[in-house]
Amino acid sequence: MSTYASTEVEEAPRPLIQSKLEAPVPRERVSRRELLERCAGSPRKLTLVRAPAGWGKSTLLADWHALESETRPFAWVALDGDDNDPVRFWSYLIQALRTVDPRPGEVSLPMLRAPRVSVVDDVLPALCNELTALPVQVVLVLDDYHLVTNAEIDEGLSFLLEHLPQTLELALSSRAEPALPLARLRARGELVEIDAHELRFSEEDTERFLNTLHGLDLEREDVVRLRELTEGWAAGLYLATLTIRGRGGADEFVETFAGDNRHVVDYLTAEVLAGLTMQQRNFLLDTSVLERLCAPLCDAVTDRPGSIDTLHELERSNFFLIPLDARREWYRYHHLFRDLLRQELALARPEHARTLHRRASAWHRDFGAASEAIHHAVAAGDVDDAAELILRYWIEARDLARLETLLAWLDGLPAETVKGDARLCLVRASTLQEVGRIAEADQWLEAAARGASDRSLLAGPASVASGVAASHAINRYFLGDVSGIADTAGPALDFEEAGSDYWRSALLTTFGVSTFLAGDGRAASALLDEAVSASTQSRHSLALVHALGWCAVVHAAIGEPDRARRLLDDTDALLEDTGLEAYYGLSMAHVARGKLLEAEGKLRDADDALAQGIVLARRGEAKFDLSYGLLTRAEVKGSLGDRGAAKDMLREAREAVDACVDPGVLPELVARVERRLRLAPSRATQAPYDEDLSERELAVLRLLATELTQREIGAALYVSVNTVKTHVKSIFRKLDVATRPDAVSRARELRLL
Repeated sequence: MSTYASTEVEEAPRPLIQSKLEAPVPRERVSRRELLERCAGSPRKLTLVRAPAGWGKSTLLADWHALESETRPFAWVALDGDDNDPVRFWSYLIQALRTVDPRPGEVSLPMLRAPRVSVVDDVLPALCNELTALPVQVVLVLDDYHLVTNAEIDEGLSFLLEHLPQTLELALSSRAEPALPLARLRARGELVEIDAHELRFSEEDTERFLNTLHGLDLEREDVVRLRELTEGWAAGLYLATLTIRGRGGADEFVETFAGDNRHVVDYLTAEVLAGLTMQQRNFLLDTSVLERLCAPLCDAVTDRPGSIDTLHELERSNFFLIPLDARREWYRYHHLFRDLLRQELALARPEHARTLHRRASAWHRDFGAASEAIHHAVAAGDVDDAAELILRYWIEARDLARLETLLAWLDGLPAETVKGDARLCLVRASTLQEVGRIAEADQWLEAAARGASDRSLLAGPASVASGVAASHAINRYFLGDVSGIADTAGPALDFEEAGSDYWRSALLTTFGVSTFLAGDGRAASALLDEAVSASTQSRHSLALVHALGWCAVVHAAIGEPDRARRLLDDTDALLEDTGLEAYYGLSMAHVARGKLLEAEGKLRDADDALAQGIVLARRGEAKFDLSYGLLTRAEVKGSLGDRGAAKDMLREAREAVDACVDPGVLPELVARVERRLRLAPSRATQAPYDEDLSERELAVLRLLATELTQREIGAALYVSVNTVKTHVKSIFRKLDVATRPDAVSRARELRLL
């Protein structure tokens, strides 16, 4: 899907005014004028034109637009099968509105770049505000809405209909009833519906169409016969018109033509094609593999020059060719006719179709149209080429948050192709990670690790192994695993010192966070400073937003507020360029701002900033971000005197910490805030301890009373440092403490030492 205003090949224009290829077809008891007046009548929220293929849905909407009495501007979006990615759908919808007025999308469009952004909660409220400011009412047409099958898009469009500003009216054409709140709109009188019965040609309409519009001069009985055979179906009558014109007479055709609607199309298409010159026939069949056509693309696919003349000739003859822009540069075939041409091509020259797809893929690749290039490569059977195209364009798609599109590209490849290429496994894992499907991402990372090699996934020396390590570290991050990140990211950084900043920035950020939550703020600040630099070098905006936020938090925590403020200034500048305010990775920048405002005594402002950070942290489902944000806000709430809210924040923070695989020092921070706010439970009401310590835990406890580090304790007991950490976590839980000194003190109270 794309819009008229776009100049990129992948975003070829969509029709603002359709040509008269699908003839006007009112039902018998309603005149054409009355049908159009229903469309252009008093304002409502939705006009739905619903009918099977070839009944004139798009033409009715275009003729409504062309009415002299209709003064409102139209924004037109022609949908296709690739538009089931919500980000792509809403991006093109907003871009279509911007062809009428530049105001829609100033805020809402950049929001769509943020992974996991909520269309309903964030994007559409912003869009509605932008639409409210329009000086005139706009009609937004969504043509072929039946091609949309994603429930998230239905949900978003339902929300838009419920909150539709008075400056916008929606019009949909569809072959099926859309999953929208139609009953509610009917009950409110906010819906106009036109169906196939009303679009059916009457005898009078048929005569006007055949004789007046196309000059066939048929006898009345021939008109009636054709109308009966086609049952008033516009596309059938049009095919009959082309056939009669090609024969030079109607008598013999009308006498021999017989059949019902199941055979009319095949019969008439064969007749139409038989009446064409060989050059016209070959052009139609060759270009039928395309979704949208322009002269240079047709020249490349047919391997012949002069397509511009052929396109203009077909358009002048009303040959099922629909212009998609006012400049007559881009076209598409009527969907029904295109499908019939493709059937004919498959029967006549099946192997030639692969060659045509291969040429189309090469042309789109040269012009940077990723989706079309990949689609045609797959259709040509060039799976390896399609895979390389995905590897070439995946970062661009990811940066635009078109994650569903990226997954669809991969789904278009044979399963064995993806599984057999470590690079493709890594791309799938990284994409699944961004949409929150962590368990699936882990499985694909394992497959990538098994096939990892020195083949480059990105330009430069980056290896698949580095990407796998970075993605593993990110997964550990989402799971709240301090030691898991350290075990993954640390070694990867050692062997990837000269590697790509794209992966290195993720490794440095996650390792820096884990180092901070392990209790070493100084070392963490150095790692996160380097992460900011790597993210800047790689121009990876999403990674940079996340690194800046955590870096500011750490510098604020270690007593360097000026450095934290400069980092937040850099974040604000980045947001002005990217519009990533709705990105969940921005959560820690809000938290850092809240900490700085708290230190300045601006508690209300601090609370507001922290509230924004917590909303984004919940969206990202990142346990570290949520825990730290809740703890910081609990302190602010306590300072504001709202002990109830502080207690609620602490309870939720403890739940988030408990859900972490390895929370590092977060339990200690929870206990510290509880003590500071005097919300810690009284010892007098507690049992000595809930569970007995195991022999191994007692051994660890005795060494905790010494000055040995956890790594040295592990060496003394001949176990790994991770095992020691697990025992320490269990000891803390059983003794109901949060720090090592508290554990030793409590153990002595209980005479365990």
